[in-house]
Amino acid sequence: MSLSRLTDRYGAHSTARVVEIDVAGRRRETTHTELHALAAARAEQLTAAGVRPGHLIGIRAGNSIDWLSWDLAALAVGALLKAFPDDTDLSDPEKFVSGHGLALLIADVPVPANAPAVVRPDGVPAPGSVPETAEVTDRPDLHSLVYSSGTSGRLKGLEISAAGTAYVINRFIDAFDVTGADRHLVFLPLANYQQRLSLYCCLWLGADLVLAPYQRVFQAVRQERPTFLIGPPVFYDTALQLYLGSGTDGTLHDFLGGRIRFLITGMAPIRRETLQGYWSRDVRLLEAYGLTETGMIAWNTEHAVRLGTVGRLIDPEAVTVLDDGEVVIDRPAPLSLGYFETDGVSAPEDTFRPDGSILTGDYGRLDEDGYLTLVGRKKDVIVLGSGRKVHPAEVEAAFAEVVDLGEIVVVPTPRSGRIGAIVTPADPGDPALRSRLRTRIAEVNRTLDPQHRVTALVFSDRPLRADPAFLTGNLKLSRARAAERFAEAGDPVLVGSEDTP
Repeated sequence: MSLSRLTDRYGAHSTARVVEIDVAGRRRETTHTELHALAAARAEQLTAAGVRPGHLIGIRAGNSIDWLSWDLAALAVGALLKAFPDDTDLSDPEKFVSGHGLALLIADVPVPANAPAVVRPDGVPAPGSVPETAEVTDRPDLHSLVYSSGTSGRLKGLEISAAGTAYVINRFIDAFDVTGADRHLVFLPLANYQQRLSLYCCLWLGADLVLAPYQRVFQAVRQERPTFLIGPPVFYDTALQLYLGSGTDGTLHDFLGGRIRFLITGMAPIRRETLQGYWSRDVRLLEAYGLTETGMIAWNTEHAVRLGTVGRLIDPEAVTVLDDGEVVIDRPAPLSLGYFETDGVSAPEDTFRPDGSILTGDYGRLDEDGYLTLVGRKKDVIVLGSGRKVHPAEVEAAFAEVVDLGEIVVVPTPRSGRIGAIVTPADPGDPALRSRLRTRIAEVNRTLDPQHRVTALVFSDRPLRADPAFLTGNLKLSRARAAERFAEAGDPVLVGSEDTP
């Protein structure tokens, strides 16, 4: 697969389909051939508007066939798509276009008369509407500009590589045996570059695509019958609970449409209980690991699985684990060339090193068979009052088997320099369960090293990993917000344990 050849390839897929489902449930369908014709028409419109190779075309809109066609049109004319998150402020579109150096902005907002460079997703740009402020970039391997919130919740701008894009897609095709017979459902925003990787993959192969909003994703899974899905843990947790609560006599496989070959989860840790819930019902839920900066680093596949790990390294020779456990990537074609904006906290050199290697910010362990287990995020490390450092995910894993524990999120206590936790009972409506959980957590504490013991609890009726208030734009848990929640509780429940640091 290569992006330079994609434009000439997908138009030949006359039977492959792209389906769009909107929030109201309305369905729109086209073939790859028809999509190619639409993108070609829009490429001509871009040229008439004054768009030239290297120009930036911004887009801030919900998932749709139109979104995809503008992306492909930009590719056809050599422009760079700059994808903005759905919550980007467009209160002053004209100023926004100028401030970002855009040639055009595709946006699903009312278009003001004084902003000719702003176009609705189903609209047509006016001839000659590209403003004089439009910037031109001449970097052959630069494909797109995107934003990622990572685990900090603050946006970083990333320069996406064409070569890195092709590399990830080709490895994915080989590892998961994806063909034109597959059907893939996308429900996360297309502004998230992982979703565009999936789109290009399916267009290249002639596989069907379904674009559905997250509000309709569970209906779409059953009605559109995809063969594979990629989603965050919260999606799989919810899908399993919906199945268990449905009272159906059918299998989980049937509940998910009946055609699923495999499911992929990443973006955040998933509960072992959820993984086992799928595997015990003969549905392959596979953990994978990657970053927008690097591309995919490790994955479990249908043919090589080890539950509890994020899979085997894709390029063992490109991965180094430093003495402190941080994972470092050094491959010829990483997905990102670098940052164009940072979050105001991290410096680019903290990730992209002068020698070309990339610091992931993740701690991991490799076993003898090349499977990678993630221990935690570098930024999430808790420094105790004693000076010792603790990875919260590693502590959480120690409590994974506690009966009736729905979720545990480990955080630093605000004043004592110890470890606290926000706990969600499996049945929040059972008033006696909190006391039992406190006892069970204390029992596990006694089996742990002193620095890993949880000393205080705050109870929550809702899992934080299922609450948008505690998730980043990429649906990862924001541990900073979790720590704020613990601190605001004011009077945590103490956990009795001996020799707590």
